[in-house]
Amino acid sequence: MSADPVAPVPYEPRRFSRSGLWSAGGLRLKAYGITWRVDQPGPDRRLQRAAHDHVRQVLPAQARAEGHHGLGFVVLHEGRQGSWLLMDWWAHTDICCQLLAHAPSDTAAFTAVERPLLACVWEAVVLAAERDAWVATMLTERPAPEAYLSRWLSEGER
Repeated sequence: MSADPVAPVPYEPRRFSRSGLWSAGGLRLKAYGITWRVDQPGPDRRLQRAAHDHVRQVLPAQARAEGHHGLGFVVLHEGRQGSWLLMDWWAHTDICCQLLAHAPSDTAAFTAVERPLLACVWEAVVLAAERDAWVATMLTERPAPEAYLSRWLSEGER
């Protein structure tokens, strides 16, 4: 069986921003924002607060698991048809773990996503930058957590 073909949509740049360092249950997380509204500095403030609250509710249970490094990143992506929240942390030296949540466009109420999704083309930009930051600062002879936390993807349109 094949799915119905999806009509192609041309790529449009989105605004990337930084939302500072967040913490949840012993995890220190670099928080990024992405929004389709390129004339805005980042995702809506109400949405950012809801995302931060969701992270603080969900991630402490993950922080109790063995093998994590206490470091990670969050991506809040305000899309046209809803918002996505990627919650990522590093474990077992070289593994990036992720939980995903979604909020419909008419609300800021995030719920867990159980489908096998990873990231869209814009979110993948952050994933690639964070992978590079991890390799450069933590997969070395002298791992440097503070150097990891200070290495960010630059803000702007992509």
